[in-house]
Amino acid sequence: MRFLSLLIMLSMVMGQKSGQINPIPENQFGMSSGIFANFGTSDFEIDGFFEIQTRSGLFLETSGITELDKNTTLNTSLGFMREVLPNMLMGGGYSNYIEFNSNDVLNEVFFGFNSKSITGVVFLGLGSELSPNYLGILNLNALIPELMFDSSIIGVASEQLGEFGSDIFFNISTTSSYGFSLGYSLSSERYEDQQTITFTKQGHTKTFTMPVSSKGFFNTIYIGINF
Repeated sequence: MRFLSLLIMLSMVMGQKSGQINPIPENQFGMSSGIFANFGTSDFEIDGFFEIQTRSGLFLETSGITELDKNTTLNTSLGFMREVLPNMLMGGGYSNYIEFNSNDVLNEVFFGFNSKSITGVVFLGLGSELSPNYLGILNLNALIPELMFDSSIIGVASEQLGEFGSDIFFNISTTSSYGFSLGYSLSSERYEDQQTITFTKQGHTKTFTMPVSSKGFFNTIYIGINF
């Protein structure tokens, strides 16, 4: 299974917001939600999101992903943001990530900023999960306004199986006036693999497997609706 522990709670910024929530949202008062079906290289997923923002800068965002008959995750972020410069927001808050099949729970605080073209966030784990994780988002539409579709590049740096590494996503999407979305994501991601090791000692041969971090390319097509 692809290593998405961090990405699940981050950002599919433009069209598809579920699955990867931007923890420093745009400064827009209101409420929105959506549900999507994702057809990927390695699996099929259904996910959705709900978010609400107040005029005072408080925001609450929740997203969930389910791989049918495999795994279900839920992430919730609660925080506060404020405009410090024209078109520049800064904020922070608390994020909780739950993986139901394995009962894994990750609690983090986050701090970051959001501008028209760039979002940057650092996550700090609570309890024993103290290793920082980093998120960067480049909004290509802000740099190339002539684009006829929503496009972004997302980068994540984090520790996996004792090794620090990164993942990168290129996303394009389009959303109709009725809220219907269609999109595509090409990614270079780490995932947990198994390595078989065989050794001989004093005439006895033993074989065992151990988890290792591997990397590969993945394609994902998604369709959905925003409410």
